[in-house]
Amino acid sequence: MSEAKTKTTAMLLIAVVICAAIAGGVYYWYATRPRPQALPKIRYGGQYYPGEFLLYGLGPDFWRKYGIEVEHTLFSSGGESNEALIAGLIDINCGADARTVSLFNAIPDQALIIGTVQRGNRYTTVVRVDSPYKSWADLVGKKVATRFGTGAEMVLRKYFAKAGFKWEDFEWVNMKVEDMPAALEQGLIEAFTAWEPTPAIAEAQGIARVLRTYGDVALVPASIHTTKEFAYNNREAVVRFLAAQLEKADMIKNNPKEAARIASEAAAKKGITVPPEAFEKVFERINFQIEFDETVIDAIYDTAEFMYNAGKIQKIPKLVWDTSFIEEAKKLYEEMKSGQGTKLAAASSLISGGNDFTFIESISPGTASLTATVVENGEVVDAPTICEPMLVVAEARMDSSINKRR
Repeated sequence: MSEAKTKTTAMLLIAVVICAAIAGGVYYWYATRPRPQALPKIRYGGQYYPGEFLLYGLGPDFWRKYGIEVEHTLFSSGGESNEALIAGLIDINCGADARTVSLFNAIPDQALIIGTVQRGNRYTTVVRVDSPYKSWADLVGKKVATRFGTGAEMVLRKYFAKAGFKWEDFEWVNMKVEDMPAALEQGLIEAFTAWEPTPAIAEAQGIARVLRTYGDVALVPASIHTTKEFAYNNREAVVRFLAAQLEKADMIKNNPKEAARIASEAAAKKGITVPPEAFEKVFERINFQIEFDETVIDAIYDTAEFMYNAGKIQKIPKLVWDTSFIEEAKKLYEEMKSGQGTKLAAASSLISGGNDFTFIESISPGTASLTATVVENGEVVDAPTICEPMLVVAEARMDSSINKRR
């Protein structure tokens, strides 16, 4: 064999060995690389609150933007929601101040406050639109309605104590909130006090006008609760959950008409008729801020003291809260608004939406680059921002790019 042929054969053998080594390395990297994971899931118990109807209407894709799956259940009462949280059937819930107190009395070593969903003018007194009444003083001796044993009664009693009225100054009717607008229209009562959106519904129907709101009397915050175990074992998911809540609050503040439309349609799906105009009034009346501080905590303690003095609870619980989750959520939300979170949103939507996706990897000399073809619903798509966040979700650490292939 000539020397040239020998050298050629040797070079071919070396090339084969090198190719085999590269192929083996590529295969090993391919087989052991981090894979995209299913998004973390949160079971969230909401209530028939205005902001909760908006969230319900925004649907699962709204949460997926933040890299989480949320199973959103609307409970008809705070008591039911608390029972579900205590039983471990849900991970996070929301409830008014009285329900916060009850939750901490029930599971004092586990409960944790991580945010709020609404506060301020949550309760409203309305009178007939053509009535002469301008204040509670004009209603002394008149027949008025509220729902006994609720936050509405508590707020009224607080107001009366400050304003110098006695409960007995008025003729009270204990009435279901859904019956109040019709009773007012028919002249069976002269006024009613209830939580929103019932007063706003009566306004939107042309039946009622506002006599008074009570944000200056009692803050009555509705808080976001979870357990310490869930919060600290699922910190990132909780932060993303709160970031989505921040976006919801911003939508209510900056685009109340659209938020009202979505909430109205969502309520209709639950068999509840609330015109968009009513939700819009509520969104402009109530503070839907998610952030909280000790002012909110003090307001809950005020409610606990009131309940204790009224004999409704046997002890005032010690509240436990952590604002660090919402502080991290604010940073994440700012990233989403600035566009830095767009890649995560795209990846989260693709991964969680049940779409097919296929990676075609290659190793470039001196780099750890990734070329990917993304297949969505059987069609190859061009998605230049998707590859990198998929790797982030999968906890991979490499540069990435995407090629469009047809």
